[in-house]
Amino acid sequence: MTTTSLREVLATGGPATVGVLAGLQVLDSVDGVMFVVFAPEIRESLGVSTATIGVVGALAGVMVALAALPLGLLGDRHRRTTIAGVATLVWAVAAGLLGLVQHLWQAVVLRVAAGIGKANEGPIQSSLLVDAYPPAGRGRVLGLHRGGQPLGIVTGPLLAAAFAALIPEEHEPWRWAFAFLAVPALLLGLAALRLPEPVRDHTTATPRGVLKELAKIRTFSGVVVSLGAFGVSVTTIPIYLNVILEEDLGQGAASRGVITAVCAAGGLLGATLGGFFSDRLFRRSPRACLHLAAGSLAVLGIGFAAQAHAPGVTTYVAVGVVTQAMTFAGIVPLSLVVASVTPKEFRATAFALVGVFTAVVGGLGGAVLTGVAEKLWGAQAAVAAVAPLASVVAGLVLIGTARHVPGDVARVVR
Repeated sequence: MTTTSLREVLATGGPATVGVLAGLQVLDSVDGVMFVVFAPEIRESLGVSTATIGVVGALAGVMVALAALPLGLLGDRHRRTTIAGVATLVWAVAAGLLGLVQHLWQAVVLRVAAGIGKANEGPIQSSLLVDAYPPAGRGRVLGLHRGGQPLGIVTGPLLAAAFAALIPEEHEPWRWAFAFLAVPALLLGLAALRLPEPVRDHTTATPRGVLKELAKIRTFSGVVVSLGAFGVSVTTIPIYLNVILEEDLGQGAASRGVITAVCAAGGLLGATLGGFFSDRLFRRSPRACLHLAAGSLAVLGIGFAAQAHAPGVTTYVAVGVVTQAMTFAGIVPLSLVVASVTPKEFRATAFALVGVFTAVVGGLGGAVLTGVAEKLWGAQAAVAAVAPLASVVAGLVLIGTARHVPGDVARVVR
C-alpha cells in the first residue's frame, strides 16, 4: 500500500486549518501551564490556600468539559469554524482580564469564562481536522494538532520565566503574562472565523438520541471511562508538583518555568513520533493503538509519583521528560481510535464527551481527592498515592476495551 505523504494530506484540507487549530492548541496549553507555574504566586497574591488554588486551577478544565458537550451538539449541526472563532475570542478576553483580579471570586469567574472559551478544542477542533483531511493521514494531522499541547507546555513556562525575570516581583509578573497572552489569542480567534468548513452531513437526531447511539459503541464507552480515571491524575497533580518544586526543592517561578518546559519537550517528541507512526500502527492493528495508549496513560501517573519524591531537580527533570514523551506518544493513536469508531455526524459530540469525562469526572474529582490527601499526608504523599492509582486504572480499562475495536471500526466503515 502506498503511503500518502504529509504534503499530499495537507493539500487536501489546506495547511491553514491545521495551522490555526494547532496554534490554538499551543495557546490553550500556554494558558494552563502558566497558571500552574504561577500558582504559588497567585495563591499568595489572593491570600488563599494551596487546595483552593488547586480547585481554581481545575475550574478551567471543568468548564471545558461542561461547555464541551453543548458545543459538540452545536458542532454536529452548525458551522464549526464560527464556533471555534467565537469561543476563542471569549477566552482571549478572559485571559487578559485575569491580570486585573484582586479577589478570589474574580479569578473564579474569569477561569470559568476561559474554560468555556477553550472548550471548543476537543469537540470542534478535533472533529474539524478529522473531516477536513483524508483517513490515510488523520494520525499525522492529529499528531500535528496534539503536538501543539506539549509545545505550549514548553513555551508557557519559558514565557512565565521571562516575565518573572523581567518584571520586578512587587509588580506581580503573573498579571502581565496573562495580559500578554490575550493578544495572540485574539488574532487566532479572528483567523478561525475565516477557515473553511468541511462538507459533511448534519445529524437530525435529538441530543438524547446522539448520546444513546454513542453509548452503544463499546470502544468509545471504554475510552471515556478510562479518561475519567486518567483525569484524576493529569489535571490537578501538576499544580501540586509545582508547589513541591517551590517548597521542597527550593525553585522560584523562573526556575519552575524552565523545569516544566524541559519536561514538556519530551511530550513534544512523543506527540511527533505518535503522529508519525499512528497511521501505520492503526492500519496494522487498531487494537494495538489502545494497548499503546493504555501503557502510556499508566506511565504518567507513576512518573508523577517519582517526581514528587525526586531527591533533586535533575532526577525530577529526567523522569518528567521520559514520562511526558511516552504519554503523548499514546494520546495521538487514542484520538485516532475515537475518530474511527464514531460516525461522522456524531464526532463533535463524541470528542466533547472525551473532555467531559477527563475534566469533570477526573479533574474536579482529582482536585477534591488530592486536596483531602494533601491535608492528611502532605503534598508528596498525596501525589504518590493518587496519581499512580488513577493512571493504572485508566490503562487497565483501555486494555479491557481493546477487544471491541475491530468490530466498532468495521461498523462505521459499513
